Amino acid sequence: MKKLGVGIILILIVVAGYFLIKKYMPEVAKEDLMGDIAFPTGESSPTIDASDLRMGGSSFSDPDGIYTFLYPNDYKIDPQDPEKRTRIYKTGATQKGQTEIYDGVIIVFQPVALEENESLSDWVDESIKTMTADGTSEVIEPKKAIMLNNYPGFSYMLRGLGTAQYYVLQKDTESDYAVVITTSVSDPEDVGFQAEVDKTLSTIEILK
Repeated sequence: MKKLGVGIILILIVVAGYFLIKKYMPEVAKEDLMGDIAFPTGESSPTIDASDLRMGGSSFSDPDGIYTFLYPNDYKIDPQDPEKRTRIYKTGATQKGQTEIYDGVIIVFQPVALEENESLSDWVDESIKTMTADGTSEVIEPKKAIMLNNYPGFSYMLRGLGTAQYYVLQKDTESDYAVVITTSVSDPEDVGFQAEVDKTLSTIEILK
C-alpha cells in the first residue's frame, strides 16, 4: 500500500511537470528566437482590404532598395533628401496654413542603418531618449514589441506639437537596416484618414 502511494505521488509530479513545461516552453522558444523580446502574434489586422491600392494606387520604392509601399492617389509625396525621408500627406477641408496638422494625415518613412552589434531595441531606446531630452516631446505610449506585416519591430507614441505614432521595423532580426514609420492623423470631419493609413501600412514591404 505504501509503494502504491509513492507511485501515485510520482505520477502526479510527472504530470505536473509536463504541464509546466508545456505552458512555459513556447515563451522560452520565442525569446531564444527573437532575443530578449517575445513578439506578439501581430499588430496589423489581417482583415484590412488594400485591394484598391494594389490595383490602382500609387507606389514608392526607396532608392536604396530597403523598402516599398503603396499609397492612395490623392496623397502628395515629398521625398526629403539629404535625410532620405519620404513623406506622404493629405489635408482635410479645414486645414489652413503651414501649421501643425489639425485636419489631415502625414506618414513619414525613413530608412536607418544600424551600427555593428547594435540591436533594434537599443536603437529605439536611444531615439526616444534623444527626442524627449529637451522636454518638448513626451512619451504617451511606451515602446512595445510588435509584428507588422510579419516584420518584427517596435511601436511607441510621442506627443510634442502634435501626437505621432511610431513604428520601427526590420526585415528580420538579422538585418542591418530598419525603417522608421511615423504617422500623424487628425480627422475632425471623420472622413476616414486612419483607415487610409492602415491600408498604406498594410502594403509596406521591407526588402533588406
